[in-house]
Amino acid sequence: MKNKARILLILGISIIILAGAGVYSYLTFIPDYLSTGANEETVTVVISQGDSLATVANSLHDEGVIHNRYWFRREAQKEEVDRNIRPGTYEIPPEQPFSEIFKILQVGEQRESVVVTFPEGLTLYQMGARVEDSGLATREEFLEATEDYYQRQGLSFDAEPLFFSLEGYLYPDTYHFDKDQTAREIIEIMTARMNRIFTPEDYELMEEKGLTLHQVLTKASLIERESAFDQESSLIAGVIENRLKQDMRLQIDASVIYAVGEGQEHLTRVLYEHLEVENPFNTYRYTGLPPGPIAAPRESSIRAAMEPEEHSYLFYVVGSEGHVFAETYEEHLENVAAYREMQEGADDEVMEEAP
Repeated sequence: MKNKARILLILGISIIILAGAGVYSYLTFIPDYLSTGANEETVTVVISQGDSLATVANSLHDEGVIHNRYWFRREAQKEEVDRNIRPGTYEIPPEQPFSEIFKILQVGEQRESVVVTFPEGLTLYQMGARVEDSGLATREEFLEATEDYYQRQGLSFDAEPLFFSLEGYLYPDTYHFDKDQTAREIIEIMTARMNRIFTPEDYELMEEKGLTLHQVLTKASLIERESAFDQESSLIAGVIENRLKQDMRLQIDASVIYAVGEGQEHLTRVLYEHLEVENPFNTYRYTGLPPGPIAAPRESSIRAAMEPEEHSYLFYVVGSEGHVFAETYEEHLENVAAYREMQEGADDEVMEEAP
């Protein structure tokens, strides 16, 4: 019995030692695994000016460079790398330890790059002009690349009534492109930047509200072109929502400008004759949302499109500081009259100051 007990004791101790060794090995292996690059080939990553650590981690994860974005953020913060990440186009060699990846991201540009800024509210046609001015590609090549992307991705929305299939799908921002970047690669980078705006929670919210991504971007583009300040975005989104619920025409001037110019020419003034243009983008003639976005929206406009402010306003007009909102048409007419009086006063001042 004593021998049997001794054997059982030895076996128990051995099991504990082996289990402890296994746990130790596991705890040692996991951090090493997570702290090593996941890519098996060199990957090009673009970091834009102002990108947060979370955005960089998401980008690296989406491109297959890291195993876990949260571990990357934890280690970057621990090493204080998050304060020194520089914008640029980087080539990340395969299976690099975090220490090397951190060095790369803090060095700055590895290759000669071209900086191109796309302000919010631009159309694809205008974006193409900026790409052409940068010398990276012609406007025609840029626009052809957007059509190619639409076909390759098999996007579900109907592009037939659209002037440009990817209007509103490229995020407006400052980009650091490689000097040899192709138009196709530029589109890939800009659409990926837009995709990173949307979280899993955003898609759940859209599903709850019965909204498609195309509808959200369409609303966001209208908000973008109509709002003077970020603070107004959700208010204007609420007006759009209220009008849609009541089957009222949206009557948004920016959509008329887009329709008349066919996504290319930009009118500086909307005339009564423009309001009669037969085009589904003309929200003075057609009820509901236009068939697609009319410009590139920023994140605040996208957020407003998904969660508009709840109120009773149905009208708005430009005021001295942004827009003035109204619940009734009568109140709106008063605001319009006040705006016209303000404009006439401004014209008089200009005439008085003129030599």
